[in-house]
Amino acid sequence: MAQWTVNSKHLAESFGNDGVPVLATPMLLDLMEIAADNAIRPVMPEDWISLGVSANLKHLKLTPEGFVIWAEAVVVAIDRQKIAFHIKVYDNLDLVGEAEHSRFCMPRQRLDDQIQDKRSRLSTKSRS
Repeated sequence: MAQWTVNSKHLAESFGNDGVPVLATPMLLDLMEIAADNAIRPVMPEDWISLGVSANLKHLKLTPEGFVIWAEAVVVAIDRQKIAFHIKVYDNLDLVGEAEHSRFCMPRQRLDDQIQDKRSRLSTKSRS
């Protein structure tokens, strides 16, 4: 589970959608991803992380600033290091959104190595 009180940084207006003072879809997805990670964090090794790899979401209802929203993530499938979730987000009154989401789990060191490798490849390419 994850929960926020919607404030100005969560609004569509903050993402360039002028005149739309309601929860932005990217922020809905962010809350969903946090809920999914929170759902598996207690059973993952301490030195592992999870990364979002796909999301198919529906933003069903608007949520104004000041409302509380919360996301509930349920694991629906596990395939080695890939975990699939069904997530629902609610506000004080409505079901706001739902999604099918998947995450890939791996050791943090592997992520750090991949980041360093990509930076090295860019540096090498820039010198050519």
